[in-house]
Amino acid sequence: MTGRILITGDKHGTFLPLFSLAEKAELKKHDILIITGDAGYVWNEDFSYGIETLQQIFPGTMVFVDGNHENHALLNNLEICQWNGGKVHRVGERVYHLMRGEVYSIYGSNFFTFGGARSVDKDRREEGISWWKEEEPTLEEIQHGRKQLVEKYSEIDYIITHETPLFAREYISRFKQIDKDYNFPTHLEEWYHFIEKSSRFKKWYFGHMHVDQVITPKLRGVHTDIILVDEEKPIW
Repeated sequence: MTGRILITGDKHGTFLPLFSLAEKAELKKHDILIITGDAGYVWNEDFSYGIETLQQIFPGTMVFVDGNHENHALLNNLEICQWNGGKVHRVGERVYHLMRGEVYSIYGSNFFTFGGARSVDKDRREEGISWWKEEEPTLEEIQHGRKQLVEKYSEIDYIITHETPLFAREYISRFKQIDKDYNFPTHLEEWYHFIEKSSRFKKWYFGHMHVDQVITPKLRGVHTDIILVDEEKPIW
């Protein structure tokens, strides 16, 4: 049996949008909700209590790529297992962290995922408490992601990232500036122009920018919207 695939943006640990979703949508146990980073539910040593709440609100499976505002130390110490063809960190019985550069087969579609970004406010955060250097992808992770894209070029339907390809910032006024030594968005722009030529590729969804905005027919930012894959009108 298949369910619906829903996508939303940064939640930063809040439950309110999910309560509203549960009230307005007939959620089923086969539904899957993807969060494009900064989920924020794995933040301190007591995170399991919050995960129990998530699983009570959402009857299906919740998955997320990592954003820059995550406790990466906790995430990286979680059990690694297989889920739908790719490696994940098991956060709860029905909650998983989608790892960088992995490909997952979900209801007949293949999703390439890559988390991470740079915190513009990291100088106001405390390392190990509210900021972790692992927020930015390493060169090895980027190389792994590129290798996956090349090898599975004709198999990928969707891409889920936290950061956006560089050119998208031109359409998001308050995010035009970028640190000169921050190359990750440039890598993503290269990946976008590479994968958009694939006849199978349908859409790239990103978070981080805190916008619900269509950049191109194949590139969309998500934040508060909760949408179904391939649809633009939010279901909540």
